[in-house]
Amino acid sequence: MKRPVCVMVFLVLLVFSNRMLSAQEAEVVTYTASNENFPNPERGFYHQDTPLWMGTERYPQAINDLQAMRLEGISLVRWYFLIDEYRDRELDVEVLGFIEAQFMAAREAGMKVIPRFAYNFPEGGEYPYQEPDAPLERILTHIDQLTPILQNNSDVIAFMEIGFVGAWGEWHSSTNGLVDEGSINTNSAAIVEALLNALPADRMIAMRYAPYKQALYGTAPLNEIQAFSGSPQARMGAHNDCFLASETDWGTYPEDASERDALRTYLSFDNRYVPQGGETCNADAEAQPYIVCENALRDLALIRFSALNIDYQEDVLEGWRTEGCFDEIAQQLGYRFRLIDSVIPTEAQAGETFNINLTLINDGFASPYNPRGLEVILRSQTDESLYHLPVTNSVDVRLWLPDAGEIKVVLETKLPEDLPVGEYAVLLNLPDPASALYGRPEYAIRLANQDLWEAETGFNDLLAVVSVK
Repeated sequence: MKRPVCVMVFLVLLVFSNRMLSAQEAEVVTYTASNENFPNPERGFYHQDTPLWMGTERYPQAINDLQAMRLEGISLVRWYFLIDEYRDRELDVEVLGFIEAQFMAAREAGMKVIPRFAYNFPEGGEYPYQEPDAPLERILTHIDQLTPILQNNSDVIAFMEIGFVGAWGEWHSSTNGLVDEGSINTNSAAIVEALLNALPADRMIAMRYAPYKQALYGTAPLNEIQAFSGSPQARMGAHNDCFLASETDWGTYPEDASERDALRTYLSFDNRYVPQGGETCNADAEAQPYIVCENALRDLALIRFSALNIDYQEDVLEGWRTEGCFDEIAQQLGYRFRLIDSVIPTEAQAGETFNINLTLINDGFASPYNPRGLEVILRSQTDESLYHLPVTNSVDVRLWLPDAGEIKVVLETKLPEDLPVGEYAVLLNLPDPASALYGRPEYAIRLANQDLWEAETGFNDLLAVVSVK
């Protein structure tokens, strides 16, 4: 395969091992940024659908429909499962099987899902909405029934909106006292605890109102030590379903300006390590100062949005297209890793260390929030055999934050003792660690550089060759 022209120089690296200090000749490769808008796992605009609609209506999403989303550059879908017909009874075998089948379809299509369960979907009326939700015990029973499905399919769950409570599952207008006016209660806490227990410890939930998370876990945002610890606080992100609707995002933030600024600052820090999703909901005069591109881009970056609804609100989205920032938003939602350069040894010995130095930037609004694999791949230029080199030092791509500037990363690996002599292309792989998804290119992270991505493998070619002696 013909390689693009890139800047290469040679230098001598001092490489330490446990036994000796040796010199290695290495190659510096500089990379060209790409402006292409492409899908990456667990980030970006998402489509919304309702496989379970009102009453007994079923609208399953077929695999080819989900695959069509990927072709338009979308890797996420938010699913409403409306279980209004089960407010007073358990979920039956038919509906549980239907839900399981939907997750299986998402996996086959290469998609990830943001699920939400709700007991109503008001299509009219005013706040507080009077569409009924379900009593606490019924909700806990339903969560218990859903637990095996959520556990079995957690690999294709990006994150889960808490749902169940109030109008649209948005944690207001509860008819069963599941949440108080502007504050949570013991019922709320029980639902959160049950849902956290229903999901594996490496999957997160999203709360509609940030003050509810603060009421549960305190007003201090997550720090790097707490991040990804598996604690309840570290597993709760946010979703804002009236983003930019007004000065307060229609009740998402307090009326008091100082309190509003404090909450937005809290989210900016907390969302370094948890997902932020949502949608716009209003384009009227009240929203006009906020939905313009300049402000939208500023807020998306401040609050660190990973996911946003591409189906609603249409006038807001069309305004972004007209004003010219829609594509920029599509590129920057979530993470967008761009390599600047690498330092890669040109010669190595089987059984010895093989370390790579990378410099990269995260051009996105946010960073990954789920576990992510990281490995160096050597591919023989003789027979294309692949050798997977696990990174042995502690490197967590979830900590590659957008406000970190240039990120310096050392990938420490060791060559197999029986690695044949020969020439090897050096590649980088950031796969989904789930066994059912590992090795599938649509679930691997693509770097935002020209000429690196291999669509057939999901590897990023580092444009370097190492000679194994």
